[in-house]
Amino acid sequence: MKQFPYLTDYINETFVEEKKRFDYIFIRPILLVVYFFLRCIVFPLKYIFHRRPWGFEGYCIDGVLAFGLKYFASREAVELLIRHVQIEPILYRHLLTGHEFEEEEVVATSLNGIFGNFSVESLDQVVHNNMTIGHDQLSYELGEKFDREIFLENLDRIQASRPMKHQDYSKRILEVNREHSLGWFGATNVVMMIVYSITIFADLHTTVKALNSFDSDSILLWALKHLYQDDPNTLIDLDFYMQVFSNRSHYNSSAFFSDPSQYLAYHIVFDEFAYDRLQNHPPTIASS
Repeated sequence: MKQFPYLTDYINETFVEEKKRFDYIFIRPILLVVYFFLRCIVFPLKYIFHRRPWGFEGYCIDGVLAFGLKYFASREAVELLIRHVQIEPILYRHLLTGHEFEEEEVVATSLNGIFGNFSVESLDQVVHNNMTIGHDQLSYELGEKFDREIFLENLDRIQASRPMKHQDYSKRILEVNREHSLGWFGATNVVMMIVYSITIFADLHTTVKALNSFDSDSILLWALKHLYQDDPNTLIDLDFYMQVFSNRSHYNSSAFFSDPSQYLAYHIVFDEFAYDRLQNHPPTIASS
């Protein structure tokens, strides 16, 4: 059984169990093939009829997500998804240490914004706060707020600090899943169904942005290489998180040709690695 040395123990264990699942072996290939043809139909129709949002898209996407999380997703899949929803803004907030913002920019809105409150209490909360689209917007928000010079000026300070713990956020939604779910779908298919929902329900502009929201990964990778510049082992591991579908200077991928599995295999996995490394293997403080 493959155990990749640059992945965290949690991710390695999750993937080992995931690849034994019936839905991974038999349903995942079907979903991949269907998604290829779905894009060929949906994208031209969106270009003609649905270029801009009509107002209900987010509720449809998160309604499907909430239904799937409650009745069909495995507990491991829901845990991984909720961890990611909480870990990503924590990482971005950590990178913005030393940046100064206006008061209205740091309002703790529910499940939205880098400085938001990401406790996930209920399925209604997921739907009413448009969690999926709000999560995708985090990538673009980091790109707008992050300043290279401010980061480098505060490098020692960031190296000496730790991100907040994701355990500080509530994960009560796991109890709902535990009580009701049949557990048919693992993490891979849950992530793919989220991509399906975005592709079907979102307007063209939002779909392209959501399926191409990897720019923040390149910023995070750049920042980690600076934070761990004196740690050759971590630098070696980070080299394996340079995506193969994009060039090595940015993560700008084609939404039309994107692989829906890359959101799990690259994006979620990378955030897990970054969080684990910053929490459990702190960087050496660079000399002035």
